[in-house]
Amino acid sequence: MNKVIEMKAIRQVNDEIYRSFETLDFRGAATHLTEDCDYITFNGMHLKGREAYITSHEQLMNNFMFRGARLEGEIDQMRFLNDRTAVVIARGAIRFRWQKKAPQSRQSINTTLWIKNNEDQWQMAAFHNCRIKKPGWLKTVMARITER
Repeated sequence: MNKVIEMKAIRQVNDEIYRSFETLDFRGAATHLTEDCDYITFNGMHLKGREAYITSHEQLMNNFMFRGARLEGEIDQMRFLNDRTAVVIARGAIRFRWQKKAPQSRQSINTTLWIKNNEDQWQMAAFHNCRIKKPGWLKTVMARITER
């Protein structure tokens, strides 16, 4: 396996999924998901399969507030478990049409599991998204106590 080539292939597919937020072609983006993909949204909703992904994203992006929005982000790291399986960690957020950049308060981190299908194409088998939040006061206090 040539890791550089495989990493480039995963980045390309990931970018196509990101572009679907601009083109609103979620059916096209869903071809990059396995048929039974598990997709966990930032607020904990579990979408099961391509059709659930398509329906939820079409409903979300057809809302007047989301029209013209863009998904921005970048891959932080990639790790291959074997020749046909990779774990990817990325960050991103939706930037609304009236914003110059997405606010920090909406930044999320996600973990994806990619598998190479029988046609040697990378597909997302699982996606788990989590909003990045500042530590609360209790966590800050606990961190200071453990530093001592």
